[in-house]
Amino acid sequence: MTTIGIALYYLFDILSWIIVIKSFMTWLPNGGGRLYDILSAITEPIESPIRSIMYKYISGPVDFSPMIAILLLMLLKNLALRIFI
Repeated sequence: MTTIGIALYYLFDILSWIIVIKSFMTWLPNGGGRLYDILSAITEPIESPIRSIMYKYISGPVDFSPMIAILLLMLLKNLALRIFI
């Protein structure tokens, strides 16, 4: 596996974990403060397009865009693994 493939593989993995951590931080009483803002700035370019497409068809109190973003990142991670082997 080339260096680019390894970098993409770990980048998608790290982004997935950042989305998970940010999602759990919404359960904290004050929302996580400054750390939440940093993580949100990292993940918002990924989640925002998903959210805008999703809310055209589904509206409700639960935001599924983090879960869909993680699934897409897993797909991209698998694709990077297959391309750069």
